[in-house]
Amino acid sequence: MRRCLILLTVLALLLPLAGCGGDDDVAGGAADLPGPVPAGVEFAKPPASALPAPEFDAELVDGTAVRGSELWADRPVLLVFTASFCERCREIHRAAAEAVEGFGGAAGVVGMLGEDDASAGAEYADELDLGHPVAVADEKVWLSYAAREPGIVVLVSKGGKVVRGWPTGATAAELESALGDLISS
Repeated sequence: MRRCLILLTVLALLLPLAGCGGDDDVAGGAADLPGPVPAGVEFAKPPASALPAPEFDAELVDGTAVRGSELWADRPVLLVFTASFCERCREIHRAAAEAVEGFGGAAGVVGMLGEDDASAGAEYADELDLGHPVAVADEKVWLSYAAREPGIVVLVSKGGKVVRGWPTGATAAELESALGDLISS
């Protein structure tokens, strides 16, 4: 009986270390990826002058790998190039999340931290608690979107065309208007 109690105690102590149960709800992680697009939503074609969005691979703050083309395959996405230390960027990121919320799952937003900010990524996502994924992307990804400083927002249409960018950020109303040009229900 004593051996069984010791074994159960050891197992109870080891289960959290094995990653059981805790990582599924990390703010900014895989649980915050958007679900299916709601029924009845239609998307407008992006302007003919829109350029293809640069493909990228990144990692969410919980370690989940994501690919740009998978993010915008079914819906428009706002990419928010941000930094954990930037208060202005937090407001921009909040505005993007607010704009997307008005479309009930028909649009997405992804925070894009730089590699040098990876260690603070989970804390940043937890503090903001926006319910949207936060990724860590290398400098090549940032530069492919002309993001040299944080606070930039890029709108990518369903299917992967860059529709618009805001180099100094945007308000929720501006982002909602731009998304509204691409989404109808």
